[in-house]
Amino acid sequence: MLDAFDFIQLHTGILDSLPVAVIIVDSQTFNIIYVNDGAKKIIESIKHIFDFDLDVNNLIGLSVDVFHKNPAYQRRILSDAKNLPHYARVGIGDQTLDLKVSAVMDPAGRYLASMLTLENVTAEIVSNQKLYHMAHYDVLTDLPNRVLFFKKLSEFMDGVVKKCSVIYIDLDGFGIINDTYGHQVGDRVIGEFADRLKAIEVEEEQYVMFSRIGGDEFLCLFSENSVEEVSALSGRIISVFDAPFDVGGQKMWLNASIGIALMPEHGILADILIGHADLALSEAKRAGKGRVCFFSEDLVTQAWEQVRISKKLRSALINEEELFLFFQPIVELKTGRAVSRETLVRWNNPLRGWVSPAEFIPIAEQSDLIELLDDFVLEKACLAALSWQDGARVAVNISARHLGRNTLVPKVAFILRKTSLPPDRLEIEVTETAELHLLDRVMEDLHALRRMGVHITLDDFGTGFSSLSQIRFFPFGKIKIDSSFVRDAMERPECAAVIGAIASIGQRLGLRVVAEGVETQAQHDLVTAEGCSEGQGYFYGAPSADGRYGAPCLSGGLD
Repeated sequence: MLDAFDFIQLHTGILDSLPVAVIIVDSQTFNIIYVNDGAKKIIESIKHIFDFDLDVNNLIGLSVDVFHKNPAYQRRILSDAKNLPHYARVGIGDQTLDLKVSAVMDPAGRYLASMLTLENVTAEIVSNQKLYHMAHYDVLTDLPNRVLFFKKLSEFMDGVVKKCSVIYIDLDGFGIINDTYGHQVGDRVIGEFADRLKAIEVEEEQYVMFSRIGGDEFLCLFSENSVEEVSALSGRIISVFDAPFDVGGQKMWLNASIGIALMPEHGILADILIGHADLALSEAKRAGKGRVCFFSEDLVTQAWEQVRISKKLRSALINEEELFLFFQPIVELKTGRAVSRETLVRWNNPLRGWVSPAEFIPIAEQSDLIELLDDFVLEKACLAALSWQDGARVAVNISARHLGRNTLVPKVAFILRKTSLPPDRLEIEVTETAELHLLDRVMEDLHALRRMGVHITLDDFGTGFSSLSQIRFFPFGKIKIDSSFVRDAMERPECAAVIGAIASIGQRLGLRVVAEGVETQAQHDLVTAEGCSEGQGYFYGAPSADGRYGAPCLSGGLD
């Protein structure tokens, strides 16, 4: 009658040549009766985890119980052929083995032994884990990517408790950092921001996952959908910007805009919910950046309207139709002479009529259209100024998108050559909200323009983050006080005091100070008394297509 040892003798050649580890265990004694070289190699690699000395060359006769934490369970499996075949994935130390237990039967169907085949799949598992990580995590930040975010979001939507929120995060002005300092510096900023996000903690019963979906855009999946909880988390996200970032060796304070969509209120499909959070993000940026905005149905209608306006505006720019320039005088208060004229662009669409700049310029700023618009306005304004007999300068507003990107200076130089306008007859106006203090290369651009002879003006002073101590480092020849101060000065003495303080310090710094939004004699008298050098507003003249101005109340002069 054939026994287990006879089976081994008959098949030794085959067993020894198998590419997997083989251990044969007697079905009665549970002792090892055969071990091939492959099994010896595996046991040798893991023997350090056992609390007894194990000699791989003396395994025959050893009870298989020593390899299992629960010998009773193992014996139940091995004692009856009906339990076989049996499969298991076994973790031993830092190794993972695939185990298959088969029954060795004699020709009469009697159970002789169990044959354990072992395959070390550690390398395969590690490789698969790496492939999974590569497919589901961002290389730069090691945050989950868009694919994993969609999977997790779908799990929430398919779960029993169908509630969550999507928070869309976008760094404000990050493109300028990439353009100015290069992508390596930009990548370091993104990496540091991601580390700060990872440090954000929520309550134990809550779930939060941050994901980088590309560029400077991040998504956050939060297990709550109450406005209070989501607002609190958004506040913690914004607070990571309380500390500056190291950008190219200098400290920079950044910010982000946030759009939020709640499930199920704002959508029950992943792509819809993310799209609605994106719409809310666009609204947050339109409202001034550094804002948090929740989705509303009105944003959908608004988005479609913006798409329509953007298409029509692009067509108007390409065909150079429908867009018209108007010029409003900036006068010297002592003489009433127009020293310059600010360029204002207006859009006359055949279907909509005159479209307000407050409507189409923000849309242009959200796309590449603002650069096309700036180029169009700059060239046409320079051409128009050539016809002015009084030699007044032409003032043109430049978007912050142009600054610090090494494109503004050559572009201005090219247009001046093309139009033959002398550089000293051009004023470039930069709004204070462009965050001028952030970038050295912005300063380099402005100084380069000034060396060309172009005049530089800081527009809307008082609405942004500049201080007079910072202004002295820039080549400004003029600062314009925002019209809100002039408008309120008659009713609020503190506004008049601000106008006077700015005018006084401006004079000490050698800057001319312009009061914007002057519409009445009383306002004119006030800004003159407070020491402003120049004034602009309907009191001195409405914008006109040819730059001419005049008002009946000024016929006697501006004494």
